[in-house]
Amino acid sequence: MSAQATDLWFWIGIIVLFALVIGGGVAIMWARRNAKAPEAGPQQPFTLDDLRRMLDRGEISKREFDTARDAMIQRTRQVAERERERRGGTDWGGSGNARR
Repeated sequence: MSAQATDLWFWIGIIVLFALVIGGGVAIMWARRNAKAPEAGPQQPFTLDDLRRMLDRGEISKREFDTARDAMIQRTRQVAERERERRGGTDWGGSGNARR
């Protein structure tokens, strides 16, 4: 192999290595960003109306409906309580004189 061909393969190798390093860096940055993405909060896979329709169609029993409904209500209360604590103990109005 001539010196010119060896130089060509050397530079092709350098370019390929550079591309792999850049591509790997981009992939790592993307993966880290997605892994650290904040959660949007508690996710409910369906609404109370969806549960009612499932009950009406016979997809779930009355007992399953009641259990799922109670769990949804409990999650909603927990989220509201965390938000209230975050706001310094006040309800949504901010005055601290919440009507109950």
